[in-house]
Amino acid sequence: MSPGASADASIRADDHPSGVANYVRRRPEETLLYRVLQNHWRPFLADLDAGSDGAPLPRFIVEEIEAYLRCGILAHGFLRVRCEECGESRLVGLSCKRRGFCPSCIGRRMSDTAAHLVDRVLPHVPTRQWVLTVPHALRFRLAFDPALTGRVLGHFVRAVSSWLRRRARRLGIKGTLKTGAVTVIQRFDSALGLNVHYHSTFLDGVYSRQRTKGPGASGWELVFHPTPAPRDEEVAAVVTRVCRAVLKDEDPAADPAGRDGPTLSSIAQASIGLRVATGARRGLAVRRRGRGPPPQRRGGYEIKGRRCAQIEGFNLHANTRIAANDRSGLENLCRYMGRPPLSDDRLAETSDGNLSLKLKRPWSDGTTHLILSPTELIEKLLPLVPRPRAHLTRYHGLC
Repeated sequence: MSPGASADASIRADDHPSGVANYVRRRPEETLLYRVLQNHWRPFLADLDAGSDGAPLPRFIVEEIEAYLRCGILAHGFLRVRCEECGESRLVGLSCKRRGFCPSCIGRRMSDTAAHLVDRVLPHVPTRQWVLTVPHALRFRLAFDPALTGRVLGHFVRAVSSWLRRRARRLGIKGTLKTGAVTVIQRFDSALGLNVHYHSTFLDGVYSRQRTKGPGASGWELVFHPTPAPRDEEVAAVVTRVCRAVLKDEDPAADPAGRDGPTLSSIAQASIGLRVATGARRGLAVRRRGRGPPPQRRGGYEIKGRRCAQIEGFNLHANTRIAANDRSGLENLCRYMGRPPLSDDRLAETSDGNLSLKLKRPWSDGTTHLILSPTELIEKLLPLVPRPRAHLTRYHGLC
């Protein structure tokens, strides 16, 4: 077994009279995504090598693709699992355990992390999801600079935490007030565009430290105080504070993309702008289906309603709340935060050999699908791979 590899095991219960779940081996070689990478990755990489000086892509990007092509394939390693009672055995393929785009490994990690957060981390109190997206120029910098990604997250968490404490004090809650959150840093949107943004699940209130009451009681206890939902104006005030802090902290002269080379930099820029960076359609916009008139974009300060506001490209949404005892809803929210960028059911092959990527929901201009060539799909996957040793799940305060 290779270091860090794990067995790929999926269990399902069929109509067997005993009701015992049977193992069914995952067959990645039968999926459209695997076939596209298997047939077009090497020619794509060779074209990049021919058109650039030196190594066109960072090593961790190439290793990510190569590991995916081995994930779950028995020829690249497996475990033989044998039942001691009946003697029946099964072959279990090894998983890549990567974090970029592998639907199986990220899906399994999504389920495990969501169960861990619900069972062991998040208490039985109300929670609220705060989602922060940033301007396009900052998305590019965040994609290459994990340190800046962490600093922006710090500004975001401090702004929301400060608002929660101020709201609690206005309600008459005194003492040292603490809150907590779990954040998942996502690098993608539904169109496989490079979009580094933050999904934070905050406790929807604060904890205070109070003395225990009653005869003979001594010591302290933590008491949770829920806070009312934020108004649209308060969400706007929070995102304004985040915007000012980030713009003050950012260094425009820094070049975080320089260490990864110009090829990945140009691919990332094209991904953010929904354009093609390589091949015959280089520089052109990604093809769309169901497209209507272009959406009207407005800059500056805007309260969008439903606890959503934006200023100078910073957008903050805080309308999703989970009740204290809705553990199923909380687990679904945590699964959504940790989902993979692409699922097999969103990708289909067209009659002309291209690929149709279904969007999660229609865009404001009527677009429902993106039409990509096989190499354009590969190109969209590359910037989604996070740098090694850069954590995508962060914990803050009391959790």
